[in-house]
Amino acid sequence: MGKAHDLHHKMSNYLRKFWQRPENLFNAPFGQALNPWYHLGALTFFLFWVVLVSGVYLYIFYRTGVREAYQTVEDLTHEQWYAGGVMRSVHRYASDAIVLTMSLHMLRNFASGRFHSYRWFSWVTGVLLIWLVYASGINGYWLVWDRLSQFLAVATA
Repeated sequence: MGKAHDLHHKMSNYLRKFWQRPENLFNAPFGQALNPWYHLGALTFFLFWVVLVSGVYLYIFYRTGVREAYQTVEDLTHEQWYAGGVMRSVHRYASDAIVLTMSLHMLRNFASGRFHSYRWFSWVTGVLLIWLVYASGINGYWLVWDRLSQFLAVATA
């Protein structure tokens, strides 16, 4: 137990020091109250709502089926570029940002040791949520149904 505890202590100290650099870098221009590194959970939650709203909009026009799926995405992108293409872009980049902010939030909480005692339930549900986000991302990628997403469907099935 002694070696494992020492290794955990050294690793958490290293992560804490590593994490302080970007925090201090962002504290200079934003200050502590507006530093985005301190609001990663809130940013992730906001991005979730952006993805949800844009996803509902895209789903309204989406036609399911092997033949219709690709054509629907093409129509959204080219025929309805003023709203459909923009919403597709917003949906895609907000989804990417969720994965980034969620991963950074998890790393920050791990580095500062916020997964012990009464926070263990939040930590476990957060880890489960990460897997749910990754599974949703793969599923959303399948919906485009182009060659790359078909390859991904075969590779992940």
